[in-house]
Amino acid sequence: MTTGSVAEEPDRFDLREFVRSAGLLSTTSLASLLRAVITAKLFAVTLGPSTVGILVQLLNFAAFVGTIIPLGLTTGVVKLVAEARADQEATNRVVGSAVVLSLVSATVAAVLLLPASGRISQVLTGSDRYQALIVMLVLSFPLYNLAGAVAYVLRGLSAVHRLARASVINSLGTLLILVPATFAFGLAGAIGSVLIGSFVQSALYLGELRFAYRERGWRLTLTRVARRESRVLLGLGAVLLAGGIASWGSLLLVRTLVVRELGQHDNGLYQAVYGFSSQYITVFMTWMAAYVFPRIAARGPDRIGELLNSALRANLFLMVPVLCGIVALRSPLIQVFYAHTFLAAASMMPVQALGDYARIAGWSLGVSLFALGRIRAHFLLIAGQSALWVLFTVALIPRLGLPAVSLAYSLSFLLYPLLSYPMLRVWFGFRLTAASGLLTAFGLVSVVVAAVLPQPFGIVVVPLLPLVVVGGRRRPPWARLPWAS
Repeated sequence: MTTGSVAEEPDRFDLREFVRSAGLLSTTSLASLLRAVITAKLFAVTLGPSTVGILVQLLNFAAFVGTIIPLGLTTGVVKLVAEARADQEATNRVVGSAVVLSLVSATVAAVLLLPASGRISQVLTGSDRYQALIVMLVLSFPLYNLAGAVAYVLRGLSAVHRLARASVINSLGTLLILVPATFAFGLAGAIGSVLIGSFVQSALYLGELRFAYRERGWRLTLTRVARRESRVLLGLGAVLLAGGIASWGSLLLVRTLVVRELGQHDNGLYQAVYGFSSQYITVFMTWMAAYVFPRIAARGPDRIGELLNSALRANLFLMVPVLCGIVALRSPLIQVFYAHTFLAAASMMPVQALGDYARIAGWSLGVSLFALGRIRAHFLLIAGQSALWVLFTVALIPRLGLPAVSLAYSLSFLLYPLLSYPMLRVWFGFRLTAASGLLTAFGLVSVVVAAVLPQPFGIVVVPLLPLVVVGGRRRPPWARLPWAS
């Protein structure tokens, strides 16, 4: 019986295997990206900037609450399932506890929020006319929460292909609901499709979990709630919940500040910036959660140095070309995926991308803090960045207007690399190799050059870092740096 344990994994992430697994996992995010692209264009054409601003507020509220109601049963589930490895009984206790806790917490949240739906609408939008839409979002919480818990179980089991399949089918299936509903009913149709999608997503993920159990010769009916596992999950979850509240709360605060200070139109414009950013960051976080994190959690702190250095190099190999391509083609991309009325957002995208570069480089290292038991440090990174984003936005928006939001975002994410590396250095003796450091600097220069060159000529920078990595792996005579050591 196998659970996809990583006990026999080597002390580094092989670039080919990493890219292959990331590619499979990225089909999940690419399907989500396709859905996001179509929906962004759909909303831009059918709703316009002002109504998109309302929609974003409602969805940000749902995302914020959706961060609270899982009680932090996210990465903690991955950690415990990965650590259980091939132990069926231990895995069953974690799975049963996570499923029951997720359903109970979401149901309680829905019961509490439904009577306040009118007030919530008033706070978010300045009007209670969207009360019915808030009700639909709240009713979707239980099944989405269940699906989320099951998805993290699949990650812990390293059931990569099943996770990808369920996610792809879910993305494409919900599109079939969303597009006609939005054309027919506008904003109400867009929100209604969220409720319908909760049924689709929960059914898909539960089906894949059943198949994953069957592959191992296990029985899903033997899962059960266990007091010890529930306590551990809730203990880990408390920290993750606090971090999630800080992260989504900062987004909600920043967007609300933009609405109050600059208006719904500017809030809709920033969605074009944040929309691209959130999509490629979701791709990154998907393979970090499903591929990198479980292997670090299973292995423990032994020989963590090469594991993290190789993860950083592989992440730069994959993500720097994406960042360079986005900033080099920002105006055409906005016109294709949004509308010409959103073009004013193009100037903010390079600044946002620099913040995402700091986020990618920092989290390539910082992801190990939670996996290795440094729970408070994990929370410090997330809460500190969230607080800084809000504080910088408050300070800069009176002087800079809407561009202040992207600048504040980028400045706040400098905290990730500036804190995660010293922590790992002190606690685990981790050292960033000279090759990894130089590659990180080269990646930063690549993104800056892609942003500075006139559009679309920055696209020439896109293949440079991958070529450096591949060339370094082959060790040509002119390359002395051990990129793949």
